[in-house]
Amino acid sequence: MKQSTLWLSLLTIFSAHATEEPLAVEDYSLQSAREAKTARWRCASCESESGWFGEVGLGTGYINDDGATRFRNWVPAANDTGMLGIFNADLQYRGEGSRYGALEARDLGMRRFSMSLEQGFYDGARAKIGYSETPFYWNSHGKSVYRSDDAPMAAGALAEFDKEVVRKKLTMGLAYTPKSPWRPYADFSYEKKEATLATYQSSIPGIGSMPGFVPKLVDGSSTTLVKSGISYLGEGWLVDLAYNGSLYRNEETAFYFGSASDPYANERAYEPDNSFHQVSLSGQYNWNRQSLSGRILSSRATSDGNLAAFRQVPITQSDFHGEIDTIQTNAKWVGRFGRDLTLRAGGEYRDRQDNSDKQVVIGKQRQPGDRSHSKANLEADYRLSRSVKVTGGYQYRADEREYADRRKTDEQTLFLKSRYRPVGDLQLGGKLSWSTRDGSEWKNNNTNVSPTLRQFYLANRDRFELRGDLQYAFSEQLSSSLEGWWARANYPEPDIGLSEGEDYGIDLTLNQQFDENLSGHLFSNVQWITSSQNHAYTGAPDWDPYSTRVRDQITTLGVGLSQKKAFDLALELGVDYSFSYGRGQTDASKGYDYPDLTSKQHRLEGYALYQLDEKQSLRWDMRYELYHDVDYLYTGEEYSMGHVNQNYNGYFTAISWLYKF
Repeated sequence: MKQSTLWLSLLTIFSAHATEEPLAVEDYSLQSAREAKTARWRCASCESESGWFGEVGLGTGYINDDGATRFRNWVPAANDTGMLGIFNADLQYRGEGSRYGALEARDLGMRRFSMSLEQGFYDGARAKIGYSETPFYWNSHGKSVYRSDDAPMAAGALAEFDKEVVRKKLTMGLAYTPKSPWRPYADFSYEKKEATLATYQSSIPGIGSMPGFVPKLVDGSSTTLVKSGISYLGEGWLVDLAYNGSLYRNEETAFYFGSASDPYANERAYEPDNSFHQVSLSGQYNWNRQSLSGRILSSRATSDGNLAAFRQVPITQSDFHGEIDTIQTNAKWVGRFGRDLTLRAGGEYRDRQDNSDKQVVIGKQRQPGDRSHSKANLEADYRLSRSVKVTGGYQYRADEREYADRRKTDEQTLFLKSRYRPVGDLQLGGKLSWSTRDGSEWKNNNTNVSPTLRQFYLANRDRFELRGDLQYAFSEQLSSSLEGWWARANYPEPDIGLSEGEDYGIDLTLNQQFDENLSGHLFSNVQWITSSQNHAYTGAPDWDPYSTRVRDQITTLGVGLSQKKAFDLALELGVDYSFSYGRGQTDASKGYDYPDLTSKQHRLEGYALYQLDEKQSLRWDMRYELYHDVDYLYTGEEYSMGHVNQNYNGYFTAISWLYKF
C-alpha cells in the first residue's frame, strides 16, 4: 500500500517527540518551555579569529641609475649607485566586536616611502596617522655660477647643482560613526617642502651673453590642510556641512643674485603667504526612482606679500594684500522612467570677486580679475533594445571676464553616443560631438600688441570630435579591444594666434590565455597632435606676418607574459617590455628653421615569486630602462647650462623575503 509523504513526515516527527518527556496538553507557556539545543547551530565559516593578519617583506637590492634623474623618479633610491634595503608591511588587526586596526609601510629604505597607522571601531570612533616623503627629480647635471646656499648669491665658477624637490607630509584623521544618523569627521595634514628649483637667466656674470640657470632654494615653506564636517543620513536623503582650509607659509620673501661686486643686482620673489577657507553645504534626496543633489560653496582666498624686500620696484605701500571671494552653487537631477528612459539635468554657477589691492606700484593700476561662470546640461539615455543604448545631450557654458580683451564668451556642445552590447563576443561603442564658441566684441587697449591678436581661450572656435571603440572575443582564450579617436578645432579669425588644432590616434590591446597557468598581453598606441598658429613681428610696420605648424607623434608598443607553476614548481614568473618613441616637428613659413625634438625609451620589468611554504615566499624584482632625448633648446648650450638632455642606461634589482601572518 502506498503511503503519503505528508503522513510519513508526521510519523517521523511524532516518533522523535515520543522519546522525550511529554508536554502537557495545550501548555504553551514560557515557563513550560525547555532550553533549545544549540550545539549544532555554530557557523564555522562565519567565525573570525582575532589578532594581526597580513604580510611583511624585507629585501635588499642594487641600483645604478647612470646619473639620470628620470630613472631616479622611477626607482627613488637614497644613492645613485650601490646597495639598498627595503621594508614593506601591510597588516590588519581584528579584535572583539567591531574593533579593528591597520598598519602599512611602503618602501621604507627608499627616498619615496610612506607609513600609516589606523585604529578604532567600525561602528564608533577611529583615528589614523601617517607620514610620507615624496621626492621628484628634474636634473642633476645643470650648471650655474651661483650657489643656492649663499644669501645673496654671488657669481663664481660654473658648477653642477641638483634640481629636485622633497615633500615631507604628516597626516591625521578622525571619524566617528555613532548609532545614529550623524557622521562627524575631521582630517589634518602638514607638509613641508625642501627643494632647489631654477630660474632662467639670459646672461651670466663673468661669462657673457649666453643662457644659464639661477638656483632657487626653497627650505622654509609649509602647507597645512584642514578638513572637517558632519553628515546626516536620513531615509532617502542626506546632507553634509563641511569646512576646508589651507594655510601656506613661506619664511622667505625674495632671493638676490648678481656679480661678485654687486650680488644684489637682481632679485626674484618667493611665493607669498596665502590662506584659503571654504564652507560648503551639500545634500541629496531620492524619491520614486529620481534623485536631486546639490551643493553651495562660499570661499575666501587671501595672500600677503612683503614688497619692501624689492629695492628696484617703486611701491606705494610696504605690503600687498590679495583677496578673492567666490560663491558657487550646482545642482543635478536624475530621473528614471520605466526600464528604457533616463533623463539628466544639471547646472552650475560661480562668481569670483577680486578685492585685492589695486595700486601698489607707482604709475601702474592693477586691473581686478572679477569673473563669473555658468554651465547647464541636459542628457537622455534611451534603450532601443536589450543590446542597443543611445545617449544624447546638450551642454551650455558662459564665462564673463571683466579684465579680458573679450569680456564674454559662450560655448555650446551637442553630442550623441551609443553602445551595442549583445549577448555574444562583440561590443561596439561610439560618440559624436560638436561644439562652437562665440562671444562679445573684442577690445584691446595695449598699443604694443597687434589689434588682431586672438587669445585661443577667448577666440571663436568650432570643434568636432569622433570616438569609437570595439571589444571582441575571438575565443575563450583570446580577447581584444580597439579604440580610435579624431578631433579637430578651427578658429575662424586666425589673424594672429592659434588657427587650428587636430588630435587623432588609435589604441589596440590583445589578451591571450594560453593555458591554465600562462597568459600574455600586447598593447599599442599611436597618437598624432598638430596645430597651426599665425604670428607677427611687433617691430615691423606691417607686422610682417608668418605662420608655424607643429606636429607631434607618439608611438608606444608593449608586451607582457605571466607564468604560474613554472617548471612544475611553486614559482610564478612575469615580464613586461615597452617601447616608446616621440617626435616633435615645427615648420615655419619664414625665419628660424626649428630642429626636431625626439625621445626614445626602452623599459623592461620582471619578477619571480617562489613559495617556500604556506607562510613564506621569496620574490625577485628587476627594472631596466634605456632612454635618450634631444631638445634643441639645450643642444649646444652644455657649457653654460650643463647636460639637461638625458641619455642613460639605468637598472635596479632586489630580492625580498615575504612572510604572511
